[in-house]
Amino acid sequence: MLAVFCDFDGTFSVQDVGSTLARRHLADRRAKLWAEFEQGGSSAWEYAEQLFEGFALPEQELFHFLETIELDAGAHALVAWCAKRDISFRILSDGFDHNLECLQEIHGVRFDYTANALRYVEGRWHIRPGGPVPDCICGTGTCKKAVIEAWRVSHPRDVCVHIGDGRVSDTCGALAADLVFAKGSLAEELEARGAVFERFQDLNDVIGSLDRRFSDYT
Repeated sequence: MLAVFCDFDGTFSVQDVGSTLARRHLADRRAKLWAEFEQGGSSAWEYAEQLFEGFALPEQELFHFLETIELDAGAHALVAWCAKRDISFRILSDGFDHNLECLQEIHGVRFDYTANALRYVEGRWHIRPGGPVPDCICGTGTCKKAVIEAWRVSHPRDVCVHIGDGRVSDTCGALAADLVFAKGSLAEELEARGAVFERFQDLNDVIGSLDRRFSDYT
């Protein structure tokens, strides 16, 4: 059987939710913190925490912003493809659960997910990691490798598929998966490592490849 794990920002969605929001509302802070992160001064989660913890943004304004986020051309079709074949599909995101819940409502799509937590307290963001692994290369709040490895323990016969676009949060998950679809900086990172992966432009490409590779499920 298959188990499909898909990044959200820039993969299932067109825009990166957190980066777009930060550029719009926290540009100066983001630039400073990103420079520190790139120099190795903080982990990916520490960067996110320093950027977003205590962020003052009215909840309705956030919802209106999320209404501008587009999904990939094949997003709905990939969820439907998996559901039709009783294949597990899960979004793995280093973004936030609150935003994913809103985006499902906005776009009329439902999916399981693992992500960081976001709660509003007196109009401000309060965040916590969804599943960090301190010694993993990702340094994120939600380690995708850990989720995939846990699935493999309980479903040892499954082929684990990872779909992603980002070097920081997706590399560890891609290296842990059996079949990898990559674009953007993830593809560049995997290519530099000599890892095997398939490039894609949108999720319709992924569906086509899965159809060809796993025709028994079609």
